[in-house]
Amino acid sequence: MSLIAFSIVFMIIMGLMFLMMALKHICKAIDSVSGAKKQSKPETPAASHPATPAKAVASQSKADDASELLAVISAAIAATCGGTARVVSFTPVKIKQPVLNSWKFVGRIQNIEGFQD
Repeated sequence: MSLIAFSIVFMIIMGLMFLMMALKHICKAIDSVSGAKKQSKPETPAASHPATPAKAVASQSKADDASELLAVISAAIAATCGGTARVVSFTPVKIKQPVLNSWKFVGRIQNIEGFQD
C-alpha cells in the first residue's frame, strides 16, 4: 500500500516538474515574440527643446524628484491612515550597503547553484 502511495506522490511531483519546464519554454517563446514586436516599431523623433544650462537642469530635476517623492509618501500615508494624517516634512535616510565577507559570499553561491538557467 505504501509503495502505491509513494509512487503516486512521485508521479505527481514529476508531472509538476515537467509542467514547470514547459512553462519556462513557453515564457521564453512569448518573450522572444514580444521582443521582436518591440524592436520592429519605428522610433519617433524626439521633439526639439530649447537649450538649458546643465546646472539649471540638475537642480530642477532634484527639486522635481523631491516633490515627486513627497507626493508619493503623502499618498501612501493618506491611503493607509485616511484623510486625518498629514506629512509635515521628510528626510531621506541613507542606507548602508551590507558588508560582504567571504562566508556570506560562499553561502550565497551555494544557495544559487543550479538556478543559472
